Amino acid sequence: MPSTLNIAQLNNNPSPRRIIIIGGGIVGAALAFHLSKAQSENHITLIDKSLEILLGSTGHAPGFVGQLNESPVLTRLAKDTVQDYLTIPGGFEAVGGLELSSTSSGLETLERRQRIAQGAGLPAELLSPEAATSLARDFIHANSIKHCLHFPSDGTANAGVITSYYIHQARARGVDFLEAAVTGFATKKENETTKIATIKTGSGDINSEDSTVILATGIWTSSLICNGSTPVTQVPIPIVPVAHPYTFTPPRARRVGTPYPFVRWLDHHVYARDHGDRDGLGSYGHPPVQLDPTESAIGAWPSGFDQVLSDASSHLKNKTEFQVQGQDTDPEEPWAADKPFNGIFSVTPDNLPFAGRVPDVANLWLAAAIWVTTAAGTAKLLAREILADGEHSTTSEDKALLDALNPARFQGVAADLLLQQSLSKYNDIYNRET
Repeated sequence: MPSTLNIAQLNNNPSPRRIIIIGGGIVGAALAFHLSKAQSENHITLIDKSLEILLGSTGHAPGFVGQLNESPVLTRLAKDTVQDYLTIPGGFEAVGGLELSSTSSGLETLERRQRIAQGAGLPAELLSPEAATSLARDFIHANSIKHCLHFPSDGTANAGVITSYYIHQARARGVDFLEAAVTGFATKKENETTKIATIKTGSGDINSEDSTVILATGIWTSSLICNGSTPVTQVPIPIVPVAHPYTFTPPRARRVGTPYPFVRWLDHHVYARDHGDRDGLGSYGHPPVQLDPTESAIGAWPSGFDQVLSDASSHLKNKTEFQVQGQDTDPEEPWAADKPFNGIFSVTPDNLPFAGRVPDVANLWLAAAIWVTTAAGTAKLLAREILADGEHSTTSEDKALLDALNPARFQGVAADLLLQQSLSKYNDIYNRET
């Protein structure tokens, strides 16, 4: 999709009601869509370095949407997200989700999660190994598992389809799009108030002093916030990009019958899904690897990931079909989902996103470290807060969610401790007991 305006046009038409969203992945697109639905005088512009190809984490997201989380905040946002995705043609398929274990502690975990799910209004049923195997015969050995929990309303999201839908709908409502690589910011302080005065890009500077600026920049957020030697904010924003291996089987004919649920082996931190014309598998069963992303969210392949995928695939019935030997991807070449790859995504010290106003920069908001699972719910929440006036005023539930996602929640905590806590959460993504 081409730009709908250029930097000169943007600078020549300043508006106090301008909202600039930086980042055109699923989060930025959802924000543009939900902000544009309001009957307001806001002029919304979305900026991304690539309007044609999704270069961020959205572009490689495996699409799992498990609504239950040990955090009630994430559960609420995931439920809201699914309701949004269900309205998008081809956006979401309720194939269900299975969690498997073969240990007594795993059974306790599954029983606890069933109780939490029921309290959250999510259907969840304990199944026999035979019943679970019947739902994903090529994945599961019935004799290798003892305990199974089924979430029938969970499913898989097509992040590319969803993002495209949001962008086209937003564009039809008058949202402008600008292809430009944002490289940093210049701030201005007046009367003890700091603002983002200039958005620096590889194509020129954008005057943003009178604009609301929202960073929906995922894995690049921390580097943009750091802004070289002059941080934009004094508030710590610990969003840590990490490496993550994912692989596929070679292409095959689509299975006949009911689609497989996505499957998680809790004891081994392995997960798999049916992509239609191939199967996919990923693993969190390795020490966290911090990375500095460059042009895309596909990173260099750590040699140790071959063994990680080999170990992970051993838990599946069709283990021999998965490719486990990775290769470096040329960042200049378009990425194709057919080989093992290192998909970079963000972790935080509490596994919660950052969504809200940055307190010491008057016109800066964050919508970052947000996964596909909670993207729409978080975008809707933030849009209501930004538009908070009369009909769109936030509720007490919204305020509680925003408090939990407050960008200033780690103020006063040492940077090295926040990094350590963030990396430790990588192995805790799916609530594994350690």
